[in-house]
Amino acid sequence: MENIKFIEKIRVWGFGLGILFGFAAMADTVSPAAVGWGNLLVPGLGASLRGLPTRGLIEASSEIGLFYGGTFLTKDGDFRIDGSAVLPATGNVTGAVAAAIMQEVGLKEHMYNTFYHYQQASLDPANAELEKSYEQPLYRGDWVDTLVAPFEWKNLSLPAVYIPIIAGGVYVAATYKGTPYTPRGSANTTENIFYATSSALTLPLGSSFGEEVLFRGFIQREVHHYTHSLLAAIATETALFTLMHPADLRPAAFAGGVYFGLMAHYFEGDLGPGIAAHFWTDFINGVFVYLLFRQASHESVPLEANISIPF
Repeated sequence: MENIKFIEKIRVWGFGLGILFGFAAMADTVSPAAVGWGNLLVPGLGASLRGLPTRGLIEASSEIGLFYGGTFLTKDGDFRIDGSAVLPATGNVTGAVAAAIMQEVGLKEHMYNTFYHYQQASLDPANAELEKSYEQPLYRGDWVDTLVAPFEWKNLSLPAVYIPIIAGGVYVAATYKGTPYTPRGSANTTENIFYATSSALTLPLGSSFGEEVLFRGFIQREVHHYTHSLLAAIATETALFTLMHPADLRPAAFAGGVYFGLMAHYFEGDLGPGIAAHFWTDFINGVFVYLLFRQASHESVPLEANISIPF
């Protein structure tokens, strides 16, 4: 049944994408907003609107394949910012964590690609005059800049970056021993590797790599341009960012959305500091979540146990 479900999803997406890409390939120059919102709603459409339909199909295949491919490996639950994979409370978790990693990569690839095509459309000389009317400067970093931002001293040395990192670490450490968990069976080496990779690498990188450029680099920038109101821009990106998190994590997500939105404004569109702060707060959280996993009965703990700072 799961295989049939997956195949049907791919057929529907493939048919729809084929039609959309066909029309998009005939389009002339389009606005950056159309490229960004179009790609956000339909994976790969942004590239096609920019006259790159083959690239669009490749991106769509990768993003959709990774996300829905994860449904082969575990139960599918409610959609949220990191995917819809349900992690079991008992038993082997290798397949479920592998599914979570696949969905995380697919989703964050989609977020980054949305921003990338929006960025490239904004840099098109045909949109030069339009670009001058934006209040928030465009972030011009590429995927390498985005990945290395958390490790650059120019970002880490900023009080706006290291203070929330230290504060987050202190909070997580202070609440670590009191975090409840339910013992489970012993975790094997493969489970530990997959869990550590997901908690301390994939999720922090995905959060900083995909979420910052989408929510602060694209959505906040566009809403600021539409409304000429920084308050409306930050409120909008924060609301969307918050709603994509599970209900119990939304207060912290709300705080993160506001803070990172203000950082994007304060640093005049440079997302590097926000990317750095986002990565390290999530990394610290991920390390402690993994330690909980190790600390429980036979070095294992249910994946639902969390002390998350879901920025």
